[in-house]
Amino acid sequence: MDSHPPLRAWCLLTSALALTLLALPGRASAQESFARRTDIPDAHLRGVTHIVCATFPQDAVSEVPLYERRSTGFQPAGSIRRAQTEPLSRWADPGGWQEDCYPAFEHERAHEHGVPVQYAHVILDIRSGRKAWLRDGGADDAKSVWVTIESLRPLAAFEDKGIEFFKLRRESQPLLVFREEPRDDANPLYVSLHDEQLILGRRVGDFAEVLVFDEAGEQYRHRAWVRLVDTEGLLLLWPANYPSHGC
Repeated sequence: MDSHPPLRAWCLLTSALALTLLALPGRASAQESFARRTDIPDAHLRGVTHIVCATFPQDAVSEVPLYERRSTGFQPAGSIRRAQTEPLSRWADPGGWQEDCYPAFEHERAHEHGVPVQYAHVILDIRSGRKAWLRDGGADDAKSVWVTIESLRPLAAFEDKGIEFFKLRRESQPLLVFREEPRDDANPLYVSLHDEQLILGRRVGDFAEVLVFDEAGEQYRHRAWVRLVDTEGLLLLWPANYPSHGC
């Protein structure tokens, strides 16, 4: 896997938020919801390059700053209320902070005042397809929204996340098949989605490596390969805020 800090960038908002992440409540008290697959046009999941998440600390202003691309670079373009967006997934912690995640289709890097920044073109409404540019980071304020932009190319979007194997699959689509190698004609393998702690490792073409935690060795080990996108570039997997194991 690529070497990244063990905690995601938005944990740097404040040390208190970082401590909150380290002590996340169990799945019985946390809630994660997903848009219904039947409400999502396939076009809104095809060609996704990044996953963008907006994290709202407790008592945060529920607005996300928007940007527009001009010939002179990116410029602020107002904001949108959280209630006016329709993320693909929404996670709520009983301690008060929440996170909304959206698919993105374009990504640009820039330097502003000597500081590297990232922008992504995001579908803010997964049903209607309404798009806008978001910028990573946020204001130096513990009550401001914090935006992270993570790539699907090295699977950085899945770091420190679980995997949702089924939410992006239509009933008419074939079931996901785990394979020995990252190719469609490789031998299929059985992988338990309920009894094992699974994460994604490397990406090879359209496939993602599935790793399982070995309690005896206290490390993740290779288990199989699974398609991240189908043959038409339709996204099949989505990061979850805690390992859902397909439940």
